[in-house]
Amino acid sequence: MDDEELLRSVVTRMLEIMGYETVAAADGGEAVRLYGEAMESGKPFDAVILDLSVPKGMGGREAMAKLLEIDPDVVALISSGYAGDDTLTEYRRHGFKGVVAKPYTSDELREMLSAVLSGRVPS
Repeated sequence: MDDEELLRSVVTRMLEIMGYETVAAADGGEAVRLYGEAMESGKPFDAVILDLSVPKGMGGREAMAKLLEIDPDVVALISSGYAGDDTLTEYRRHGFKGVVAKPYTSDELREMLSAVLSGRVPS
């Protein structure tokens, strides 16, 4: 989930090249809705990547709170280019499994996704 269309497209393509099936959302509300629909259909998402700040919509921290209500075992990464928010340094306290700081490379994204999907706690 990211409010910037170009970034959504780039990250979606990166993930598809890595072999992941993707669903993109422009804000947290859409991400929560899509996650719930996937759960109900019996095809839950393996992981979600949420942008911290969405100026004209629900951001990552609020979306994460709602996702945890739907699925306490949700595997989610928080992504942001803003270093000053405590969500990035204390991401576990907010329910996230890891952080990918913008800008990130496909290798960094692959490494973090691999870590959280295998249950390894990033350092």
